Formats: sequence, structure tokens, C-alpha cells
Amino acid sequence: MDARLSLAVIGAGRAGQARVRALAESRTARLAALVSFRAPAGATFADVLADRSISGVILCTPNLLHPDQARSALLAGKHVLVEFPLAPGPAQARELFALAIERGRVLHEEHIELLSPAQAWLRERAAALGRPRRGVVHFSGAHSGWLADPRLAGTPALCALARLHRLVDLFGEARVRGARLERGDGYRLSVELEFSRGGGVELVEERAPGARRSTRWQVECE
Repeated sequence: MDARLSLAVIGAGRAGQARVRALAESRTARLAALVSFRAPAGATFADVLADRSISGVILCTPNLLHPDQARSALLAGKHVLVEFPLAPGPAQARELFALAIERGRVLHEEHIELLSPAQAWLRERAAALGRPRRGVVHFSGAHSGWLADPRLAGTPALCALARLHRLVDLFGEARVRGARLERGDGYRLSVELEFSRGGGVELVEERAPGARRSTRWQVECE
């Protein structure tokens, strides 16, 4: 018998396909099912939840679907890995972790950007250079598909949370001094951050149709 962990990937977009490739190379886990909402003739989320041979699910779906899907999977006795963010707010996230503990299941929120080689390099540089005096971290990305639908993606602030977490990882806790949101074909969110240990930066999250995904760091440190 195959002793590897049997997992289902929910969502066949960019993140889902990356998970499928990773499972194909894994010695400890295998892909049991791929649920694509663009291919309704295939396996469904309900099918996966009802299949006792599947140990866990990897949720690679739009942001605001994560809480309900994670809850359903935990109640069905599945372990859950969910792409960032787990929930739009901390109270809902705490409820899900409490449910996982109650059910004796693993609930893991994946934040791939914090584990990237780029973040490891930035962490080393931030430790060496000290507190940020001023600067801008500018993220740009496409405004299309579910990311252009606030009913699925959530607010621009929720979409910017991954970049905020990268900054907190580097410089410590922060508070918002001010923010400005401009809308057009996409949007531009500018947030002035002040860190508890001193210094601050401006975080800019900009999305437009056809924009290339990139993050530019221009931060002056002590």
C-alpha cells in the first residue's frame, strides 16, 4: 500500500498548480484529488470531504472562501493547509485554530513569502542596517480574475497584508499613521507605517489590468 499522506488540492490556479508540482516530487505525500472550479465535471469539494481516504486538503482558493472551506474541512476530519490569508480578521482565525485543536487536526496557514530566499536576505540586511528611517515598499500586480472581485479577494488592505507581514518580520510591530486609497481601472493603496522600535516606511499596493507582479524595496536604514 502507498504509505504517503493522501492530500487534495482545492483550486487549480497559480498556487494550486504549484502545490500539484510539489506533491508530484514529494516522498511523503501524494495528490489524491484536484478540485478545479473551472472544471465542474471533475471532483468537487464535497466529494473530497466525503472521501475518508483523503487525510487533508490544501486550499488554494480566493481569499474570502478560506474561512468557510477550512471550517468545513476540519469538521469533516481533514487536516488543512490554507494559502495566506486564513481569514479577513483575527477573531475568525482564532476560532478556526480552536476548532482544529478541538478536532485534533493540523491547521497550517502558509505564508510562502516569509520563507522565500529574498526575505531571508532582507532579514539579514535589516539586522545589519538597523531601524528604517524612511522609504517605500511598492508592490504591483494584476487586477483581474477573482482578484478584481472584492466579494472574493476582500478589501485592498486584506490583499496588502502579505507585504505588511514581510515588513513586520523585518522591523517589528507597526501602526498605521495614515492611508489613502485611489481607484481607477484598478487601485492604489498607500499606507504610512510607524514601527514600535522607531522609524517608518510607506507601503504601496498597486493593482492594474495587465500589470506585472513585482515588489520594489527602497528603504533607508540607520
